[in-house]
Amino acid sequence: MKFIIGLLVLLTTFSGAAQKDHTVTSDSVRPSLTEMCERYPTDKCPYAHGFIEIYDRLFESERDSMERFFEIGILNGVSHLMWREYFPNAEIFGIDIKDYSAQSEGSGIETFVADQANRNDLKAFIDKYGGNFDVILDDGGHAMDHQQVSLGYLFPYVKSGGIFIIEDVHTSLPDLYPDPFFEVAEDEMNTTLLMIEYFIRTGKINSQYMTDEEIKYLEDNISAVELHHRVNLKHSIVAIIRKK
Repeated sequence: MKFIIGLLVLLTTFSGAAQKDHTVTSDSVRPSLTEMCERYPTDKCPYAHGFIEIYDRLFESERDSMERFFEIGILNGVSHLMWREYFPNAEIFGIDIKDYSAQSEGSGIETFVADQANRNDLKAFIDKYGGNFDVILDDGGHAMDHQQVSLGYLFPYVKSGGIFIIEDVHTSLPDLYPDPFFEVAEDEMNTTLLMIEYFIRTGKINSQYMTDEEIKYLEDNISAVELHHRVNLKHSIVAIIRKK
């Protein structure tokens, strides 16, 4: 992709898994997210995309104060169960295009069937559960419209000072992820990665999937954007978008 090389200086790059000894030495010491990967093997863990090590640093100070955590994409429900344990005082929410409620039955996790690229579905979720989320994490379908519609529609429902995370932004790179499901245009101008990089350069959002109102809200309310590129075989990229 033509625009990426000149912007690598803006990316926070991690060259591999942390080398710390994560052994728990006391019952009073709670396991880190990295340690919890032994019981909750998600593709966020170090042996896959490696996003967990970023989240360890991002969330450690919020562990007890986290109130509302919402992850898009459920599948086997493992990551939601991990968040349920990691944030003991938080309400945990999840949506997916399929009904995966059985995976979290009895856990207290609230699940909802919704297409993340369908604003009516997202509205139905918000109407039922409300907003004011500390964190919204998109680990859903990873198609360009999925990522951008979800960001545009749901960002107003992140609380002031909260964050919106888009995982697997590397699906914007068709040379590495050629699956047509991701709907990258031939000229690659519709990609989520390019949208984020353009905002970093200009402070403007350029998205064919968002409404004018959604674009203006993002431009007026984003306080910071971080792109983290993990140097691994998956070329894993996650975006962390902070709200004013």
